[in-house]
Amino acid sequence: MIKQYQNSLNAVHIVMDVIISGVSSVSAYCILWLFFETDVLSGLLYRQWLMVLLPVGIAVIQILCNHACDLYRSYRSTAFLQEVLNILKAGIAGFVILTIVSLIFSQLERFPLAMLFYFFVDCFIAAVYRFFLRRILRYMRKKGYNKKYLVLIGVNNCTENIIEKIGVSPDLGYEISGYFDIAPRSHLGLPYLGNFKQISKYFKGFLPDEVLIMLSDKSQPYMEHLIAICERSGVKFSIIPNMFSNFSSRIYISSFDGIPVMSMRQVPLDTTRNKILKRTLDIVGSLLLIVLFSPVMLVTAIAIKTTSPGAVIFKQTRVGLGQRPFTMYKFRSMRTETESDLSSAEKNDPRCTPVGAFIRKYSIDELPQLFNVLRGEMSLVGPRPEIPYYVKEYRKQVPLYMVKHYVKPGMTGWAQVNDLRGSDTSIDERIKYDIYYIEHWSVWFDIKILFRTLQQVLYSRSAR
Repeated sequence: MIKQYQNSLNAVHIVMDVIISGVSSVSAYCILWLFFETDVLSGLLYRQWLMVLLPVGIAVIQILCNHACDLYRSYRSTAFLQEVLNILKAGIAGFVILTIVSLIFSQLERFPLAMLFYFFVDCFIAAVYRFFLRRILRYMRKKGYNKKYLVLIGVNNCTENIIEKIGVSPDLGYEISGYFDIAPRSHLGLPYLGNFKQISKYFKGFLPDEVLIMLSDKSQPYMEHLIAICERSGVKFSIIPNMFSNFSSRIYISSFDGIPVMSMRQVPLDTTRNKILKRTLDIVGSLLLIVLFSPVMLVTAIAIKTTSPGAVIFKQTRVGLGQRPFTMYKFRSMRTETESDLSSAEKNDPRCTPVGAFIRKYSIDELPQLFNVLRGEMSLVGPRPEIPYYVKEYRKQVPLYMVKHYVKPGMTGWAQVNDLRGSDTSIDERIKYDIYYIEHWSVWFDIKILFRTLQQVLYSRSAR
């Protein structure tokens, strides 16, 4: 069963979902009966037809919701979090439908409240079941069971990367049977199955679970012919163009009035809902932090003013969202005569004043940026803003550098909490972390970064 087909696994899922639904229904009514001291079962006892029909109906509705939320498909190469999110979607859909049904018939005492308990219990048990099943399946795949066999058609710049990823992830259960190409490539270390003319004959004797078409620029003219062969043979196939080797992100397919559109990267903060969530977090967070740290900022301002000549606040032009310049605020940490709009401070910078060295060590010099956040020029979390001079230089040296300007710059960021700060770290590595943050943004991700930032400050790590 485990070794063969996804259909068999789906049958297991459906049986388990029926059992989980039954257990959740009973548990929900028992919780309601024990803690709310109401005879919630009386409606069932005097309507014996409900004793049979109700749990069956709940189970059927829940299975239909699970199917609608895509829970009966392969999650072999999908993150567990995505599976949990789909479980929650299915649970919410089931809860809404069952509650509406109960309100229409209004024959069951406290049925909507019982369904609320059902929702929590069902989602929890389903998530636990899927978690352990995933662990079991991955263990079985490592042992050689439940494998999916792949055949590669063509060789391009992505091929070696695909082979390497499959090789280091045996728990995903993929095995490459070999490859077709114009000529054999000895460096791949895979069986050469022949040229493109021999594909149809090969498929008559062996049908792989999936085919990856990866044509180089020279073999691109064969594309239409190879797709036709796969479709005639009934083989599932995916296409990985040669150009994808130049992009570090995932590819997203959307639609423009029925026409498929391929995007190189997805930015969650492009949606209005996420923009509102992000801005709300920034406004509330910056106001709270301004109030909380106002005594620290007042003492810092007095210390700077009394120990060295010059302004308390250092203003510097930085590049923000959409490559637009803005004025960033910091407590002045250097001697006035050494200030520059063309250079950033370094670790243990000799230009720092004694007070400046202290406030930089504990990131106190960054606190005025809370007002940048409140004004909407920055965010609490995001890629760190750069001086215009360096933006012009880096955009020539690092191909993906300008992607960081898709979102607002932040006081702290994913690169910074991973110890990638200042000019002594790799700009290429920093950009990789910035792009990861941009593509995987969530409120919880922001909160995680803020907590890690606080942890680093408490351990007295350098602010740069």
